[in-house]
Amino acid sequence: MKGRHLNALMPSFFLKAAFFIGITLVSFNTSADWSANIDNSMHYTDDVALFSVTRRLSLKDDPTQPVVDRPSQGADFVYEPKAELEWSGNNALGEIQVSLDAGGYVFVDQSAYTHGLYELQMSQTFATDTKISLDYNFVPELFLGKNVLRRENGAESEHDELLSNHFWSIHLDQPLTNNITVRLLGRYGLRHYNAPFQHRDTQFWTLGPHLEWAIRPGIALLLGYHYERGVADHKKVINVDDDISYVNHYASAELKLQILERLSAIFIVDYEKNVFTSQYVNDEHRGASENLFQGEIELLYELDKSATVKLGWQHGSRKLTSEAHSVNNNNIWLGVDYVF
Repeated sequence: MKGRHLNALMPSFFLKAAFFIGITLVSFNTSADWSANIDNSMHYTDDVALFSVTRRLSLKDDPTQPVVDRPSQGADFVYEPKAELEWSGNNALGEIQVSLDAGGYVFVDQSAYTHGLYELQMSQTFATDTKISLDYNFVPELFLGKNVLRRENGAESEHDELLSNHFWSIHLDQPLTNNITVRLLGRYGLRHYNAPFQHRDTQFWTLGPHLEWAIRPGIALLLGYHYERGVADHKKVINVDDDISYVNHYASAELKLQILERLSAIFIVDYEKNVFTSQYVNDEHRGASENLFQGEIELLYELDKSATVKLGWQHGSRKLTSEAHSVNNNNIWLGVDYVF
């Protein structure tokens, strides 16, 4: 009971700590600037069930969203509105930044998959160029699709499966040279499922290093690795052989090239291995693992200093060892990014 009580207090502690640090940093402010970023994109996806988990597979986002038990749910067009408001200034410690990011995915036909995404970030850069960032990320009521609840007595029932996702993260950036920066990342998160899937409620912890290398003007490389442990509260529901606890390994490489004066390209390769740790003999996840390979290319063309056109393609292939075939997902998008 004591452990559960402490775990329940951790999100509150992180929020209070972030709020206190933010207020403290703002109190030092001597000058400030505001900026806004508006992004509008239209996507085409060939699998609505995998769209969100594929798009968020990134070192900068949430690469370990839960496994989708029922992929291949059809194609759709998806509108993505996104807005970011940023405040920056100088204080006695150095430079401070606070940003609020709100967006979402709006599905044209399969509207049940429509959901929002929200992020609050605070960062402080010191005179030594060391940077500390605190993030809070929230995704409410993410529809994962229809899923089957299987009980020990063999009874089965079908229900909507929804997820509300929270995570808090801290980043410590330290330049080693003029061209190389090392980042250490730590995360703590909660995934809350709707009834009757509440036994899948999961706590997770993530640790990992990132390396940013400005190879030369116009060429930059980002490398990263995450180790993550997720523990599901499978004891919430009795007589259900389902435990999605896992150990996750995730690695990514991102290369950005300046092709022409106004044209640049981003190439990303991701690999993820998700090992399920269920001890239930009749659990379909017992002894299974999921391997995921993903590639992405995005072209960016600057119309002017405030507007950039984006065109991208993303392909992901995931394979559960307990299944005979891999599942593929393709996403294509066109968008415009405005900076004010």
